[in-house]
Amino acid sequence: MSAFSILFVMSLFSFALHNLKILKRLSILVFGISFGLTLNHYQIPLMGFETSSSVELFEMVLFVVLGATVLSLDEHIAITQTLFLATASVLILESFTLVSFVISFEALSIISFVLVSYMKNDKEASGAIGMFISGSFATAIIMLGVAFYLLDGHSLTQKISVNVDGFGMLGLWIVLVGLFYKLTIVPMHSWALDSYAKVRPAYAGILSGIVKTVVFLATFKMFAPFIDANFAISSSILVTLALITMTLGNFLAIFTKKVEQILSYSSIAHAGYMLLAFVSVKSSYAQSGLLYMAIAYIFMQTSVFLLLDKLSNGKGNLYLEDLKGLAQKDKLSALFLTIQLFSLAGIPLLAGFMGKAVLVYAVVDANFIFVALFTLLNSALSVGYYAWIVKHFYFDTKNNEEKVVTVSKPIYVSQTIFLVGTLYFGMFAFNVFGFSF
Repeated sequence: MSAFSILFVMSLFSFALHNLKILKRLSILVFGISFGLTLNHYQIPLMGFETSSSVELFEMVLFVVLGATVLSLDEHIAITQTLFLATASVLILESFTLVSFVISFEALSIISFVLVSYMKNDKEASGAIGMFISGSFATAIIMLGVAFYLLDGHSLTQKISVNVDGFGMLGLWIVLVGLFYKLTIVPMHSWALDSYAKVRPAYAGILSGIVKTVVFLATFKMFAPFIDANFAISSSILVTLALITMTLGNFLAIFTKKVEQILSYSSIAHAGYMLLAFVSVKSSYAQSGLLYMAIAYIFMQTSVFLLLDKLSNGKGNLYLEDLKGLAQKDKLSALFLTIQLFSLAGIPLLAGFMGKAVLVYAVVDANFIFVALFTLLNSALSVGYYAWIVKHFYFDTKNNEEKVVTVSKPIYVSQTIFLVGTLYFGMFAFNVFGFSF
């Protein structure tokens, strides 16, 4: 039995469970069993799927993050969709043919739409509709690319052909454009600004922290050989996209006062950082750099959004002024947010620092010195707005019109798991090196 099998069965079984406490406990148990199966190298017993050491490591991290996420969720449908997301994530991470990749990607996208479709107000409805329209547009682009690839005589049931030209190369680049649209690469990023900031923060955390990271890793695993073989054509395009994406995301975050929007811009900037793995694909450190960044990001981004969800009582719409004096009211929440925000900024001894450091080293190793310098400048720029958020926690007086509520003890347990992951992978970097796709 593989992790996919038990997750799929539990996803279906969850529809019959109406007791939230039992569903939470069973879901966490299933994630634990999935962790053990992955640790013992059980993979999907289907054609078109294979695993590797990097995929297995990330899947184990994914199950830990999903277990902590379930602790924070308070709706039956959200836990059910999280189980389905876990199932689809395993599929796309272990897929190696274009047909299995596209089917898994669409499954992940549809489940994401269902997750945000549970709308309670006009704001959430607007975010969900925007996400659905953008996702449909991305799917259309990907299908067009697949059609061109087939038109050139290539097979969908084998690994992507690296020696392509004409319609085959055009098709693969169109598929990448569709995926980059989903991954919020500039100029295909605008949909995320509305969607992440308008849907419930817990769902935004799952989408931007978990789903986005899974798709990034799966895309690199699938397309890295093609990009490597055609690097003379792709290098300038990828460098331009990476630099513009990280710069625009960080620059716009400085002028924003709504916390969810700041994190949305930050998510776009981090997409630019992760794109550096594609830029440095010829470096032996590119794989480790992306894996490290993905592990760091899934802990950091998910943690911050989930905690903001609880502090706002599931409503979101928090501004910096609403977080004034948070440390006076809830010291633990302020501490959790501070450490994760500093990790997002790339402060040493935290996972976010090591993720950026390895990617920068990979870029230097690939002889893109100016890209590395630009990345360091962007990272320094991001420290400013993350520190500005933290400043409101500790150095401003408490707001009289409080929109922030006190969180419950299970949330502290969940946040502690995220914190341990951020600290562990920040201080024990050697655990990630040596893994390959």
